[in-house]
Amino acid sequence: MRYLSRNKIYEKVDPFKNAKKLYIFCEGDRETGYFKFFQGLASNIDIIPVSNDNGKSDPVKLKENAELLFNGNINTPAIFSFSSELEDEVWFVIDTDLWNEGDKINKLKAFVNEKNVQYSGWFVVQSNPCFELWLYYHFHADKPNEEDVLCFTSFKEYVASKITGGFDNRGMPVEIQRAAKNAEINFELADDQPVLFSTEVFKLAKQIIKFTKAQLNQCLEDLRKSQSNRSE
Repeated sequence: MRYLSRNKIYEKVDPFKNAKKLYIFCEGDRETGYFKFFQGLASNIDIIPVSNDNGKSDPVKLKENAELLFNGNINTPAIFSFSSELEDEVWFVIDTDLWNEGDKINKLKAFVNEKNVQYSGWFVVQSNPCFELWLYYHFHADKPNEEDVLCFTSFKEYVASKITGGFDNRGMPVEIQRAAKNAEINFELADDQPVLFSTEVFKLAKQIIKFTKAQLNQCLEDLRKSQSNRSE
């Protein structure tokens, strides 16, 4: 299927003044670009993807960036605000990769647990091995075959081979509902971390879908009508 770019399938709308905010701290540009697709899709949710700070993308650096943006410091004023009344949420989207070295993932999770003592709404979602696994589940219902993966120089290269033309953030995120279903079905935990080829991003996806389901379904319907018209 040929996916239409976001600006061709649904106009961007401004969030309501009292819309719930989802702050999404991302390791890389791929993740940030993905979540930007959902910005302005519905007025009742304000989705705010946050890029890493000048390439500082490990879990501890994401934590430090969040602290700066929410609290500021002597030289920098706070930029973000968190409203427990509006049930705002903060999400950290991280890879497994090598971040377990130095206990960095657990340090981020400990920070989130401390925040949730005061008010709930802080989360970590981890992919094993990386975010590209979440993209894979947009189009595949079964876990990757480990032997097939080993034929490629990287998992990212493997995923690119499994999606015709590679994953395109301009249109393919519209399949988020299918991705959430596939990822949850294949999800497993061991020692409080996702096992290989498991991703927790479906938890964040469910929140996005909760507020944008009608718009997503309309996008998919428009996409299928466009596809049908081209085939006639």
